[in-house]
Amino acid sequence: MKITVWGCRGSIPAPGPDTVRYGGNTSCYELRSDNGELLILDAGSGLRELGLSLGGKLPQSAHLLVSHTHWDHIMGYPFFSPLYMRGNKLHVMGAPHYDAPFRELMGRQMHYAYFPVRMDDLAADQEFENLREGEHQVGKFKVITRYMNHPVTCLGFRIEVDGRSVVYTGDHEPYYDIVYRQREPANDAERQHKAELEAFAAQQNQAVFEFVRDADLLICDGMFTSAEYEAHVGWGHSAMEYWVETALAANVKRLMISHHDPCRTDAQIDKLLAHFRADLRSRGEKMNLSFAMEGRSLDLAVSEVQAAL
Repeated sequence: MKITVWGCRGSIPAPGPDTVRYGGNTSCYELRSDNGELLILDAGSGLRELGLSLGGKLPQSAHLLVSHTHWDHIMGYPFFSPLYMRGNKLHVMGAPHYDAPFRELMGRQMHYAYFPVRMDDLAADQEFENLREGEHQVGKFKVITRYMNHPVTCLGFRIEVDGRSVVYTGDHEPYYDIVYRQREPANDAERQHKAELEAFAAQQNQAVFEFVRDADLLICDGMFTSAEYEAHVGWGHSAMEYWVETALAANVKRLMISHHDPCRTDAQIDKLLAHFRADLRSRGEKMNLSFAMEGRSLDLAVSEVQAAL
């Protein structure tokens, strides 16, 4: 299996001289099975670059998994050039909301007030599927979905093919006690409530741990450092340190930190990467750690990183 990064920035595209190496496009990853079948993770602005890379070859057939419908994860969809070519097929899967099926959610960004082309006017064959938590067969790929902790319905994906496994978290924040984090319980009833909330959070965090266990590659939302996270609790994103420790304990082979803060420069990411790698070495840990870099590929069959462009 080969994975290519087309977008790894969080929240909003961040082009410019200070982000040119790690990239400014928002979330989009290309997965290729050994027989060439294409599975795309998220439809951020990086999806446009992926579409251009396909070179207009016909026909194109692909599966697209959308973790959630926050704009930075879907904004590339209207600019995906294969959608404008008759004969292409795209199987698009994501979670519905309480008020609308997934197809409607994706189409809302192409309302005439926001975009000049309607979804129904696209030439390619689009098949939409509502996804919920569970196990699914998507072409050759086995896809296990799990609800993550984010301020909208969000799915993480565990993809298994060709004897390899990749986990993509989408956007996620560790579960915690949202009621008593800022104050102590005032009476026995509140203390009981606090214990129940803490037990639930621990149970959910353990489920996430099992979800990523033994993965060949974990691509995770590490938008903040632990120091930054304290000012952003409840935003739905994780601290890098949380994923480093989780990945180590879960026997993850490779950890790729993604969803970079749009204000984070290349130089700052370099410094963070050097810090985490030095810490791993000092502890005798051999886990492969990287920060996602736009335009880079990882071939899990040969354990080799190479330029994609």
